[in-house]
Amino acid sequence: MYTILISSTTPINAEYFSYKRKFPPSHYLLKIKSYSLLSKAEKYESDIFETGGYKWRLTFYPNGDKNNNGNNYISLYLILVLVGSTGSSKRFNSMKTKCGFSQLLKLETFKNPQNGYLICDFCVFGAEVFVLKHTGNWESVSVNKPSPISNATFNWKIKKFSTLKDELYRSEVFAIRGRNWKLTVYPNGDAIGKGEWLSLYLTPTGWESLSTKAAVYADFKLCVIDQVNGKHMEYSVSQECFIHSRNYRGWGKSEFFPLKDLRDASKGFIVRNTLIVKVEFLVISETKRVFKRLLQKD
Repeated sequence: MYTILISSTTPINAEYFSYKRKFPPSHYLLKIKSYSLLSKAEKYESDIFETGGYKWRLTFYPNGDKNNNGNNYISLYLILVLVGSTGSSKRFNSMKTKCGFSQLLKLETFKNPQNGYLICDFCVFGAEVFVLKHTGNWESVSVNKPSPISNATFNWKIKKFSTLKDELYRSEVFAIRGRNWKLTVYPNGDAIGKGEWLSLYLTPTGWESLSTKAAVYADFKLCVIDQVNGKHMEYSVSQECFIHSRNYRGWGKSEFFPLKDLRDASKGFIVRNTLIVKVEFLVISETKRVFKRLLQKD
């Protein structure tokens, strides 16, 4: 028994291969009882059969498909067809509908009864078709430098800083390239920075409602602004991955800036009891989802 297996994500992008095995194909068999008579014809097209939600037929060339270098071979193809309401078969258009082998077996090998393919003028061909239903959904991701840069910067003025008593404070929501973010500050430090450091985080917010759950990759800077000397305290972050999760804090540092330096008036970080922190996105990824039917029938 000689088997053709067709494996495909769609009937259009098929991978097909042949191999020998002891048991016959399970989807369709083509039994030819008088090969010597049929061999006088150029080809034989089987009846239509259905598997994987599509209509198919086998096309057999008993003396080879001479138009595809099949001389001195037998050729066998699997054809994708569509049965119309009138009962006539109609092929799909504008796409590949034929998969198979122009050189399946050499005629000499096929006709030698010792090989077991052709016995008493009788032979059997078959196909198994495995179609993985593809949703047709895909996504594209691009990594871009925001332009103009002013659209990728957010400044947060935290007033009456010395009077803040809560453990943490969050900025208003701001949008960069279609994503919402917040800055989170711990005035008296968080975790290992508690009591000695200002802690600062960049946090995604409201991403649960977005159609895409793809991660976002970004290069950005978090800054504490020196309002007097212009010597800002900043951290540059490269290719940080932000994910979708309710409990995801984002990126930040519990030991972002020492409180003793922050509170030193000569260093210029707090002016008129106002602290300014800033985030600036240098590069950010953008993912778009596309929903599309890959296979169209006419």
